[in-house]
Amino acid sequence: MEVSIIIVNYNGRKVLEACLQSILKIKTRNYEIIVVDNASTDNTSSIIQKKYPQIKIITLTDNFGPSYARNQGAKIASGRYLAFLDNDTKVDKNWLIAANSLFTKNPKIGCLQSKLLLINHPRYFDYAGDYLNQFGLLSHRATYGDFDHGQHDKEVPIFAAKSAGMFIRKKVFDQIGGFDPDYFIYMEETDLCWRAWLSGYQTFFCPKSIVYHGFSGSFKLLNKNFATYNLRFHGTKNYILSLIKNLETTNLLKILPRQITIYFFFSLYLFITGKFNESFLIIKGILWNLSSLKSTKLKRKHIQQQRVCSDKEIFPYIFVHENLIAKIRKSIFLKPSFNEK
Repeated sequence: MEVSIIIVNYNGRKVLEACLQSILKIKTRNYEIIVVDNASTDNTSSIIQKKYPQIKIITLTDNFGPSYARNQGAKIASGRYLAFLDNDTKVDKNWLIAANSLFTKNPKIGCLQSKLLLINHPRYFDYAGDYLNQFGLLSHRATYGDFDHGQHDKEVPIFAAKSAGMFIRKKVFDQIGGFDPDYFIYMEETDLCWRAWLSGYQTFFCPKSIVYHGFSGSFKLLNKNFATYNLRFHGTKNYILSLIKNLETTNLLKILPRQITIYFFFSLYLFITGKFNESFLIIKGILWNLSSLKSTKLKRKHIQQQRVCSDKEIFPYIFVHENLIAKIRKSIFLKPSFNEK
């Protein structure tokens, strides 16, 4: 088996079926599909198993989050490569072939990012990979809603991928320990790719491997308060956790204070504007890292002992300097127009 396709689902049966149908239309058949269901209440497992008996299904007893669920899928995967998709995606017919070609061409590539386009606006970007900036934040190569006119059609190294459409060699996944289950949601794939870089493997953008993304089909089904909790608490917690685990000490002492300062002022801004709960959740994310420092130090020790590449060696590929004010202004005021330019 060449590729094991792993899809995590939570109450998204309708979009999941569309995703599965797109996979079954691709040109190659050298793959298996594994669906990991996070305790859905819409009878996903039995319906999918009945309609698609060739698909492997793992049904979890609770919603343990994407990281844990993907690890369970990887445990039974038999492919040389693992392909991760969100349930609200559809794939291009050459999606697997293009990824396999790039893996074969460069054995030092550990992870691949497919070109993510918007499922309802298929000539516009969702995502094209990202880099790490001097504040410990992600700098996206393509802004959400950018028109795709070929500006990102080169196979280039990137910092990290997005699990809506990414690949990783199974041997690399096993070597670095898979997804960290402490990342319930957000940043889990960034942390995975970062650890792959530290282990001597690169992450590349593969523009000919195309996935159309509907933007969190399961996420839309969540209670609004739970979605806010995930974004503010887990987002903050996992950004900080990733820096502590993966940066060398010198860079950690430079970058971590900058990131915490940004989060503190963002929390203050939310508080002043009356979003008290969101403000509290950001502080809670910071405090989680303090309360969990003992276990995080053990993870950091293991990662730093196993690393084969220094920050100095990988930063030329993954690091960019960015104007923070311009970044904030762009993220707040720039809205996708979906007009061709």
